[in-house]
Amino acid sequence: MELFAPEFAPFTVALIVMLAIGVIELLSLLIGFSPSASIEAALPGVDVPDLEAPELSGAEVGPLSHVLSWFSVGRLPFLALLVIFLTGFGLSGYIVQWAANSATGSALNPWIAAVPALIGAGYATRYLGRWLGDIFPRDQSEAASRSELVGSYATIIRGEAKQGQPAEAKTTDLRGRTHYILLEPGEPGMTYSAGDRVFLVGRDKNVYRAITRLTPPQE
Repeated sequence: MELFAPEFAPFTVALIVMLAIGVIELLSLLIGFSPSASIEAALPGVDVPDLEAPELSGAEVGPLSHVLSWFSVGRLPFLALLVIFLTGFGLSGYIVQWAANSATGSALNPWIAAVPALIGAGYATRYLGRWLGDIFPRDQSEAASRSELVGSYATIIRGEAKQGQPAEAKTTDLRGRTHYILLEPGEPGMTYSAGDRVFLVGRDKNVYRAITRLTPPQE
């Protein structure tokens, strides 16, 4: 079976695009211009919490945050995740087609083979993204961006926040990057619901502490 045969076309294209990204990045080092950095700057900044952290167990978050967190978004630059996804899709597609050809004597329709290939690419992005994210943690600018959230306002978008039971909120840092965070009241007995606007006063690992209003200084 030829790699450029129609039944391999989508998987070959995926690997070609992945290789092209790598070649462009290598060539860019010679001229001091990074396309990946430009793409990252052009993309809307979205950050999501690591929902598998122990302290976030039982937190109520929306489906978008679950999906983004599952695909390791925020652990690696977008272009790195794209390369992992394309590689996983291409290699999974080849494996599926070769297995089908060995079992039945003919390859599957590429659209049918793309389904298990997409599943394989998704799992590759999830687990390789998490593994590489642990080896190459976020750069200092992204870590600083999360630290800068303390002292800003956030809006509860889902769930009910109580002490020990964080809820999902949305806020924006000084760079205009959107963060979906988990927060809980910093005051005993307080409860925040969807739509409440609160002030972030602290952070403990992945959970932020918030209050509804600042207490004026005592004279």
